[in-house]
Amino acid sequence: MKPTIAISFLIIFVLCSCQKNNDRQLNKDILGEWSYLKIENQNKTTLEPPIPPPPSFDGNIKGHVFLENNICENKSGYFKRIGGHEIKDMTEIFLGTKTKYKIEDESLKILDLSSRAWEDQKIHSIIGDTLTIKISDKIFAKYTRVKYKINSNEDYDKIIISSSGCYGSCPISNISIDNNGNIFYYGQHFNSKNGFFKSNITKGEYQTLQTNFKKADIKRLEDHYESGWTDDETITVTFIKNNRIVKSISDYGRDSPPLLIWAYTPVRYLYQQIKLVPLKIKKPLLSIRSISFNKGNQIFDLKKSESFYLLPEILKGKETAYKCENRYQIEFWNEEDKKEIINTDGRYFKFRDRVIDIGYNFLAVNNLTARFRQKNKYDR
Repeated sequence: MKPTIAISFLIIFVLCSCQKNNDRQLNKDILGEWSYLKIENQNKTTLEPPIPPPPSFDGNIKGHVFLENNICENKSGYFKRIGGHEIKDMTEIFLGTKTKYKIEDESLKILDLSSRAWEDQKIHSIIGDTLTIKISDKIFAKYTRVKYKINSNEDYDKIIISSSGCYGSCPISNISIDNNGNIFYYGQHFNSKNGFFKSNITKGEYQTLQTNFKKADIKRLEDHYESGWTDDETITVTFIKNNRIVKSISDYGRDSPPLLIWAYTPVRYLYQQIKLVPLKIKKPLLSIRSISFNKGNQIFDLKKSESFYLLPEILKGKETAYKCENRYQIEFWNEEDKKEIINTDGRYFKFRDRVIDIGYNFLAVNNLTARFRQKNKYDR
C-alpha cells in the first residue's frame, strides 16, 4: 500500500472516531428538558428577515425532553386529521408526545409521528444550559435547558378542561379528572368519541398530569389570555380544591404561556388513549357551551370548564320537595332548540316541576356573586 493511501485511510479513521466520540458526548449533554429561546443572526452586515425555528423543533410551541434510551418527548405533541371532505366529518387524532430521537454525525434526528419522517438538524454546540442548532453559516437557533421550582404542597382535587370550538373543525369537548383518577368526559363535536362517558386512570398518572400544570406556576398565571385574531378556539381550565374553584384560566388562540399549553394539550385528548364507558344520563342537562346566571338586569357567565364542574354536581344531586327561591335564572337551549329556564338560589335548581339539591350553595362557596355585571346588548 502506498504511503499516501495509508495516510488517507488513517485520517478517515481518526475523523470517524472523533465524530463517534462527539456523538456519544452530545447524547449525554442533551439529556433533559429544552425550550426554544431565540434565533441568532451572526451576520451583522445584513438585515435578514426573521427565520423560524428548525423543523425538528417545529410547531406552535417549541419544547422537548430528551430521555435515556433515545426517547424524546415533543411537548407540543403530534396530530393527524381523519374524515371526509366535509368539515363536519373531520376529526383530530392526538398521536401523543413521545417519539424517538438519535444523534448521528453531530446531527439531531427526531422522528415525526405525523409524517413518519426523521427531521434532521445540525447541532452546533451544547454548552451548559444552552443548545445551539445550526440553520445556516450565520443563522443559529438557541434553546435553553428548563428547570422548575415545583411546590409539592400545591395539589388539586380535580382538574377540568373544556374547549369551545372555532370557525372550523376544532374539537368541542369537556373532561374532568379527580385525584383518584376518575374521569368524566363529554364530547360534543369533531371528536373521535362524542357523548357522555366515564373512565379512570391511576393516581400516579393523575399526579404526572398535575405536575405538568404545576410547572406552569398556576397561581401566577393570568385568568384570561387572548390573541389578536378571530375565529379561533378558547380552552378553559379550572382547578378544584376542597370542593371549591381555586382558579380558572381561559386561553383564546393559544396565547397563554407555553408551559400551560403543554400541560392541557395531552389532557384534552386523553379520552383517545383510555377505555371509555358510555353513560346514559336521563336528568336535564344545562347548555355546556355557555351557562349564565341572570338576576334582573345583571348577569355573570361561567367559564366553560366551570360549567362542566357545575353540571355533574346537578346530575348527582338529590331530588327534593323543597320550594326553591327563584333568585337567579339560568337560560339554555334544549335539544329541540327551545329556550328553557332553570331557577336557582345557588343550592337548589328547579327545572320544570323538579327541584335538585346539590347540597351546598354553588355561588356562595365559589364567591361567584362578585362577578355579576350589568347586562349589555350582547347578552342574551
